[in-house]
Amino acid sequence: MAHEIESNDGLVLADCGAWHGLGLTVKGAPNPFAALRLAKLDWTVEESATLIGVNNPGEPNEFRVSTDTHKLLTRSDDHTVLGVVGKDYTPVQNEQLAELAYALRSSTDVGVEIETAGSIRGGKRVWFLIRSQSIEVGTRGDMVQPYLLLANGHDGGQALRAVPTNVRVVCANTYRAAMGQSKGTIAFRHTPGITERVDELARTINDWQHTVTKGLAFANSLAAKPMSSAAIKSLWVEVIERLDGKIPTDPQTGWEIRSKDRAVSGLAHMAQVFDREAQQFGATAWVAANAATNWIEHERSQYAVRTKDAGVRKYAAADGATADDVELVFDI
Repeated sequence: MAHEIESNDGLVLADCGAWHGLGLTVKGAPNPFAALRLAKLDWTVEESATLIGVNNPGEPNEFRVSTDTHKLLTRSDDHTVLGVVGKDYTPVQNEQLAELAYALRSSTDVGVEIETAGSIRGGKRVWFLIRSQSIEVGTRGDMVQPYLLLANGHDGGQALRAVPTNVRVVCANTYRAAMGQSKGTIAFRHTPGITERVDELARTINDWQHTVTKGLAFANSLAAKPMSSAAIKSLWVEVIERLDGKIPTDPQTGWEIRSKDRAVSGLAHMAQVFDREAQQFGATAWVAANAATNWIEHERSQYAVRTKDAGVRKYAAADGATADDVELVFDI
């Protein structure tokens, strides 16, 4: 299952359903505590005092061993196992995640709502996706929807994270996509004292709105900057060469031929996206940059990210490489 939503997972979505057809779609955005219930996240993580193993079960030499250096994490509702962790691992409960979302919602004077909330992998990963008001870049109706993803792991494999993103999280693939966007991410490990640091996180993520405002100002500056055809091509060539090396002018080897073919294909992809978008939003630096990021996300990731998983390759969340490449475009 590409979506990785199991039978004991839940999902709630505001207004619009997901591609996989799963989850509960509600009219309007629920508050965080309603989302907690609607997404079936109203369970807690329970910790065992020790970890016990049975060796050779049913055999004459059966024996048991126990250790207090590790513990078992289980769900309170159905007692399924979430993971085995060290004794110092401190869980952050789903309700605490809802409280974080509520703290942000109640501390701002602009609209902040729950877009989606849910879990995957049987509760090993949980999230709340907070949406702010849509913002317009430029003056021609180019709308951008900013989100803040609050994500947490219950198996010892993921820290508590707050991730600014433009990805609507509805499944495992989109979860990985959002998690791959590393810029501005805040992360806390599940070590003793994390509950106190959750309060710190609540204060810190309030800066998200300021980040959105700052990002809008930058985007508007690009949207107000017209670019000539020569300048646009120069930008795209620089993006390709910064990511993949100098484009061969007289390819001789197989590698050089493939490198040039990919560059030519990339320029054609960017030109096609740009021509389509420029008709509506103008021939600006914003549209040129977004044509480059479209190439990175939809074409270059097919060969730049080494994995057989098409979903991971598409979103490049294996190590966040695609997200970093997208950031490079706006740094040029």
